[in-house]
Amino acid sequence: MLRRHGWFLASLAAGACLIAGAGPLAAQGLPPPGGGGGKFGIDFLHGLDATRIADPKLEGGQVVIRYGLDWARSPYAVTITIRDKNDAIVRVPFSGWEKGGTVQRHVWDGRDANGAWCDPGRYVIEVAALDSKQRRQTEEFDCNLVRLGLKQIECRAVGAGNEWQTVYFLKRGAYKFYATPATGEWLSTRESTELADLDLDNADPRPAPAIWNATDEAVMEQTSIGSWIYENDSYNYPLCYRVGATPEFVVKFGTQSVRADGSVGGCGYPVAGYDLRVVGESGNGDWIGSNLAIAPNTTDTLVGPAVSANAGRVDRKIAWRFEFRPTGGTAWEPVPGRFRTEHRIYTILDQPYWHPNGTGTQYTGPWVEVLDYLCDYADEFGLTLSSPDAVVEALIKGFFGQSGNLLTAIEDVRYDCPSEGGDGGATHYGGTSTVHLSHLLNNHDDGIYVNCTDCATTTSVMLAMLGTASMELVRLGSMTLRAIWGIGCDDYTLDLWGGSHGFSYHHIITRDGATNISDACLCVDEDGDPNTLGGTPGYNHDRDWDNYEALLATGNVTKQLEKIPKVD
Repeated sequence: MLRRHGWFLASLAAGACLIAGAGPLAAQGLPPPGGGGGKFGIDFLHGLDATRIADPKLEGGQVVIRYGLDWARSPYAVTITIRDKNDAIVRVPFSGWEKGGTVQRHVWDGRDANGAWCDPGRYVIEVAALDSKQRRQTEEFDCNLVRLGLKQIECRAVGAGNEWQTVYFLKRGAYKFYATPATGEWLSTRESTELADLDLDNADPRPAPAIWNATDEAVMEQTSIGSWIYENDSYNYPLCYRVGATPEFVVKFGTQSVRADGSVGGCGYPVAGYDLRVVGESGNGDWIGSNLAIAPNTTDTLVGPAVSANAGRVDRKIAWRFEFRPTGGTAWEPVPGRFRTEHRIYTILDQPYWHPNGTGTQYTGPWVEVLDYLCDYADEFGLTLSSPDAVVEALIKGFFGQSGNLLTAIEDVRYDCPSEGGDGGATHYGGTSTVHLSHLLNNHDDGIYVNCTDCATTTSVMLAMLGTASMELVRLGSMTLRAIWGIGCDDYTLDLWGGSHGFSYHHIITRDGATNISDACLCVDEDGDPNTLGGTPGYNHDRDWDNYEALLATGNVTKQLEKIPKVD
């Protein structure tokens, strides 16, 4: 004891020089030597702060405790104790020797002595220090553990006509249209057999649902009796916005946690005397809300940074952080930790267009598979989708395929001609009144063969739902063909039907009354001599009619405008 006491006095004197030179404790605003009362600074423990409101279940969530030990460099025996509202000890996160002269920082992970998550509620953090003379000093901090998190996100946009629900066309392999929910494209709640919306039954935090990557079928779940229904507890569907739109996310806060004893509990907030708010952080800017007093099962509307000015696809990550302040105060302090979500955002140039008499769920918005095809095609051909011209080019070239990494046409279809094993140019996916686009997108379910009407009706509907205005069909009259490369065929031909080389009619598409046309059914020959083999591929996206007619056929070709078909 005397030996330690002597070391303590020598260190005390040495420490005076350190503090007088603006040492670390002085920089934190702690008392200078002797300033704590008494000749040698008897008030040797100086509480700085502890996290006032915390949710340890957030990613990076924790309670931080900071204090200073006086300038004397004698070691102190320090114990940090966590007590609950009943004054029972739940955890001793630190007990050991520490030297003075620096700020000490310790972390409590929100668990009890058995490693279980502590329940939301009020806790007291006691820091007790014993100096070399066995003098004991304590500091106490109040801390409220809460359970923060989201259970639903409704995705909207500032201004009408800037956001649409996306559509799937299958249900367990059958054709049935499903539009993503307008009231919550992101949902994370409990199953009927589970306890709480924010936590799993073992009290661990419920993971955020991942982006649903399927493009043909919505999220399904199997019931206890063996049937399948649309998932109604957890999903994360893609979003669709007009280019440049400002998104709004209406977030709803969770209501239930799982307590250490396995029962259902609340969330421990609001905390009396404090306001809470949520802020979203993403790579291109913050999401700002207006609710400064959030509570379980309430909502806040956060406005985010504008989406891309080009059509396309992006996966946007958002880190939701929470902040608190004394009620009536102005300065916000962070609740340590984050809750992260990820959202797939498609952007299109304009509102979807449909047949004027089209009704049904399939007309709610763009189909996810079509949106995804467009983005894949744009990536393949290195196109920036900043204009309708670029959208048409990407869709027509990608639909025809057989270039670069697109080894086949869309869904591996082939032109319905004898050389490909077809039966003579029949329509397989519908006529000009209705097109079975869902069947084509379902791995060419109505057969591998397509004709000109199949190609024209499906591409016109796809472009229209992607926001390309004024799409129409164009029916051409009979013609004698020059060299063409049919969709899915191996090469150019001058003998399409085995002894004859012409069309009795041909369907193509336009968006300007046939001044310019697009045709995904075939490529014309651009090698300078379209009457001989081989050929130089000439994709037909917004091609001038006179140029198209001259490369496609001999003589003049009649044309007649028709409406785009209904779709199923």
